Amino acid sequence: MYKKAYSFPMQPINGPHDWKKIGIQPVLPSIERKMSGRPKKNRRMAKDEPKKLKPGHLSKKGLLMTCTQCGQPGHNKRSCTNSK
Repeated sequence: MYKKAYSFPMQPINGPHDWKKIGIQPVLPSIERKMSGRPKKNRRMAKDEPKKLKPGHLSKKGLLMTCTQCGQPGHNKRSCTNSK
């Protein structure tokens, strides 16, 4: 297929300096406008990709919540029914 497509000799093409000049002005690129809102991140993280933590910080993943009033696990101070 390749040999069949390129079996014919290719003739050189004249460059832009040989093209006819017409009175039409060249098309300019559109104006870049600044988009409103916060810019998106360069790359979206995958679901299984670990989040980058600051040095000295630990994640709370896998920790059980404990109440500061009664000390029991499973709820927090706001929903505590046991009052001291």
